[in-house]
Amino acid sequence: MGIFYATLSGMMVLVEGPVLRKALKRFSEEKLVIIGSVILGANFILFVPNNAILAYCAAVLFALGNGLMWPSVLSLLSKRAGVIHQGAVQGIAGSLGSLASIIGLIVGGFLYHFLGPATFLISAVVIFVVFIMSFRLLKDRNSDLI
Repeated sequence: MGIFYATLSGMMVLVEGPVLRKALKRFSEEKLVIIGSVILGANFILFVPNNAILAYCAAVLFALGNGLMWPSVLSLLSKRAGVIHQGAVQGIAGSLGSLASIIGLIVGGFLYHFLGPATFLISAVVIFVVFIMSFRLLKDRNSDLI
C-alpha cells in the first residue's frame, strides 16, 4: 500500500506542476475540467478487475484527471466570484471539497462492503455525469464572451 500511495503522490506532484502548466498553455480551464473528468471516470473502471497492474494504471489516471480537473475548477470559481468574494468562494470550495472527500470515502467503504467492485462502476457513472455536466462550462464561457 505504501508503494501505491507513494506512486500516486509522486504522480500528483508531477501533474499539478509541470503537466498542468503545459496543459493550461494549450487548453482552457473549462476544457481541462472536461478532460480531467473523463480521465477520472476511466480511472475507476480500471479498479473493477482487481489487478495490481491496472490499479497502478488507475493511480496514474487518477493523478492526471484530478490534477487537471480540481485546480481548474477552483480557478474558474475564483474568476467567476469576482475580486470581492474570491477568498470566500475559494475557502468554501476547499471546505466542501474536503467534506465531500470524507463523506465519499465513508460511503464508498460501505458500498464496497455490500457491492464489491461494482462500487467502482458507480463511481465512474457519477464522474461521467460530471463530465456531461461540464460541457455547460463551455456554453457559459461562450456567452460570457459575447
